[in-house]
Amino acid sequence: MIWKLILAALAGLAIGAALGGLIWRWMARRQERRRQAARHREVVASLDVLSRALLQGQVDSSEATIRMSVLLDCLPQDVQPKVDVAAIHRLAEDVGGFDRGETRRQLSARERNRQDLDRLRLEDEQNEAVLAATRRLQDVINQWQARFSPDRG
Repeated sequence: MIWKLILAALAGLAIGAALGGLIWRWMARRQERRRQAARHREVVASLDVLSRALLQGQVDSSEATIRMSVLLDCLPQDVQPKVDVAAIHRLAEDVGGFDRGETRRQLSARERNRQDLDRLRLEDEQNEAVLAATRRLQDVINQWQARFSPDRG
């Protein structure tokens, strides 16, 4: 009889431990989803600021597209609604090869000037498409912000 009680107690402990483990995993996943949503909210907020600055002419399109391209790559692939921002990625890729920072400072004045002219030419050629893509991005920012809202969790 005592063995049955011990066996029942052990079975109860095992079931309790299993349920506790499941609850712990569920809570850990929920916390990770919240952290990820917070990161995505920050990314979308940064995209909002950068895209507004670009549309208002407060920042060079090459610098803005490099930053926006990186931020866009941080969002989940299934973000909805989808928006065509290929022009942003294209300009970012085209100007991404130019020297920056210390490497740029080490260039001769002639080489720096050549790179500046090439960058300005690319910006001018792609300006209309980049601004159109940026306006499309601005059209979905509020929806993306709502998707990553803390209330949705």
